This record gives sequence, C-alpha cells and structure tokens, in this order.
Amino acid sequence: MNYTETRAKLVASPNELISLEKHYFEVLFQGLQNNAKDIKRDFDASIKLKNFWFRYAPKQRGHKPSGNSLPWGEVGEKVLDAYMYKIIVETLENTQFVGLPYGHDVRFVCDNIFAHLDIKSTGPTDNLDEVVASPNQVSGDGILLDTDGVFNSQMQVQGRNKKMLFQPELPPFYLIDEKIYLTLTFYIKCAYEVISLGNQPLKYIELICVPNGLLMFDTVLYANIQGLLAPGKDIADSEHKRTRIKLNPLAQIANWRCQKIVFEGADFSIVSR
Repeated sequence: MNYTETRAKLVASPNELISLEKHYFEVLFQGLQNNAKDIKRDFDASIKLKNFWFRYAPKQRGHKPSGNSLPWGEVGEKVLDAYMYKIIVETLENTQFVGLPYGHDVRFVCDNIFAHLDIKSTGPTDNLDEVVASPNQVSGDGILLDTDGVFNSQMQVQGRNKKMLFQPELPPFYLIDEKIYLTLTFYIKCAYEVISLGNQPLKYIELICVPNGLLMFDTVLYANIQGLLAPGKDIADSEHKRTRIKLNPLAQIANWRCQKIVFEGADFSIVSR
C-alpha cells in the first residue's frame, strides 16, 4: 500500500477521521462510566494502607514544594491503566497490544485504529484546564515517508508571551500488513483533592480526545484555533519541547472531546466543559 496515496485519501476525508475519534471516545467513556465506582474505590484505597507505605512515600520536588501533599501520579496511573486495559478487553474485539518504543501509557490496536492513551494525575495546585504533552504523545501531519520513516513537519506554537517550534513525533496513521490504522490520542485527567497528607481522594475523571495530526496540522487546521496550543515548561535549548493543550478551546471544537465523570458522595454525574 502506497503511503502517499493513503495519506491523500485520509486528508480528503476529515469527517471520517472525526467520526472514528468520536466513536471510540464514546466506547471508552461508556467503559469509564461502567467502572467509575470501582475506579473511585480503588483510587481512594491508598489511605487504608497508609501504615504500609507512608514512611517511604515519594516527596514533592520542584521549586519550593509546599509539603502539603504527596506526589500522586503513581496512584492515578496504576489504577487507571489497569481499568483501561479491562475496559479495552471487555468492550473491543480483536484487540492487540503492539509494542512501540515510545508513545502513551496505554497503546492498543483495534479494527482500524492505533490508539494511544495517557493518564495525567492532577492535584489542586496543578492546572485543571490543560494537559502537558510530550512530542511523542502528539501525532503530526506525516507529510512524507522516506528511508528514516515518517516525517512530521515542525509546528510553531504561539503562547501569550512566547512562541516555540514543536515537533510532533507520532505518525497520523500506521500501515500494518497493508491495512490502515488511524492514530487516536486520548488523555485521562485524574483530578484529586487533598484532605490531608496522603488522604488525596479522586474528585473527577476527564476523558480527553486530541484531534489526529491530519486534523490539527492539515485539513481543518485545528492547531490554528487561538489558545488551543501553548508552549510547555521546557528550557529554551531543550531538544524535546512539550506543548500545553488547553482543554476549554478543545471542548469548543466539539464538547464531546472533553467529558468529566464527577464524583458526588457514593454517586457521580457527567459534566461537559
């Protein structure tokens, strides 16, 4: 199968790409709803085991840490990773977990997609309205394929006070055994609150779908929407600069792209941005 012809076919059908993204978003989000109470239970169970981990718990790092909470990324990632694999296996047929040297936390191939899904634990002092994405977590325009593989164009990201060149590293699609698999990229934001040190229960889960690189940087050019992308925190000479994906502008593209499961006591509700 010819790469250039395949890319041209996909570029000519942006609505089909969007439909695929929406379909698999709905499948995954329904799975999260079906398992929401169990996810909440297991996420919050850490406090019951505090005597068995507290002495050697990781400490906050960075500039002038407050010391009022503990790093909670491991809790969010391990609980949600496990439940996402459960959801994927239970709801999608003929799923494969193809190995790659980089990408998101969870990666799977199913039918006509190659999905990447990353877990982002977010505390009360973090920004709830963005995800910070590494280059290998964003698909590009895949403008050509040569002897070194797929080439993505660099993209200029304009922030409020500065700009940067961002290099997406995921391809917009894969060709496996002459079949096309569209790259889908998802994030799950696990927002937790801090009651006391180590008592940091889950407040809400937000499933996020970032548009495929062909939609972002070609065809409909979502990346040009003001405020959607912004420079990350990296120093100027970093080789792998990250970008911030702002969730409110993303939800304005289509509100299904950012959906929350908000916990309220023993129950939960679905909230859009």
